[in-house]
Amino acid sequence: MAIQKEVWLPAIEENLYKGIEVIENVATDDSTYVNNKTVHIPNAGAAPTVSRGNSTYPAAIVERTDTDVDYTLTNFEIGPVRLGWADGLQLSYNKVQSITNDFMGNLSETIRNYFLSQWYSYDASTIIDTTGTATTTNWLGGSATGSLKHLIGADVIKAARIMDQMKMPAGDRYLLVDPVQWWQLIQDFGYNAARVGVTGGFPSTIEPMFGFTVIQIPFVAAVDANTGGTVIVPTAADGSFTFAAANRPIALAIQKSAVSWAKTNVETWTAQGGGMFGESLEASLYGGSKYRRTDKKGIVAIRSVV
Repeated sequence: MAIQKEVWLPAIEENLYKGIEVIENVATDDSTYVNNKTVHIPNAGAAPTVSRGNSTYPAAIVERTDTDVDYTLTNFEIGPVRLGWADGLQLSYNKVQSITNDFMGNLSETIRNYFLSQWYSYDASTIIDTTGTATTTNWLGGSATGSLKHLIGADVIKAARIMDQMKMPAGDRYLLVDPVQWWQLIQDFGYNAARVGVTGGFPSTIEPMFGFTVIQIPFVAAVDANTGGTVIVPTAADGSFTFAAANRPIALAIQKSAVSWAKTNVETWTAQGGGMFGESLEASLYGGSKYRRTDKKGIVAIRSVV
């Protein structure tokens, strides 16, 4: 019994959404701006100068020069995987879902890690160092070392102040933290476990913390402390990282309109025979992400430091 794309494709898309729903909730979907494999996000140029008390006419005419942010999507592929003919004898939606769960593997995590690594671009004015007590050994793994200072409420206030100075909207602000950073915030003086609730399926504070909805995810991003905060990009095709001794985890404070993500539809293929004694399944999509503004406003990193 051949597996139908109409059954298999929804199973893949459902699994994919479960893995990257945090991306879809906290960032702007710019998939409509995909041109071939490139995303072009239009940015308005500088606003015209406002004059007061002018008495000289005609006034100078200026033309606004618009720009755009662009980024190229990369391909993510899964499979091929074999579906034996005996599996087809008992094929049902649940069977397809089970196969898809195994087939998808860590695709969603790979995409999420890559997307997050593309949002922040280092600037000295948009990176904050943690100021809590240094008691927690660097949790990145690999050769990353050092006892890192805790992320505390005072650090989040700094991020909020930078956002305000950027004149970013007060709404739709999010703070993405990993599990270690999350519990550091909760344990900080003035917070307690009674404030912890679940919002939209994510561990979060019931009330926004200094204007940010705090969301815990398994891993946010990391930077190289020795090169001024260069973001570490996944080095392996499976989305995994290799961390050096100077690498530091970061939390990301973002405003939804400032970060972009885009992906194509999932394309699927099935083939029968060819010595497989069954059929093979494979799928692919293109995706990518980046900051949405040429001035890179609306994104602040909080770096856990020694």
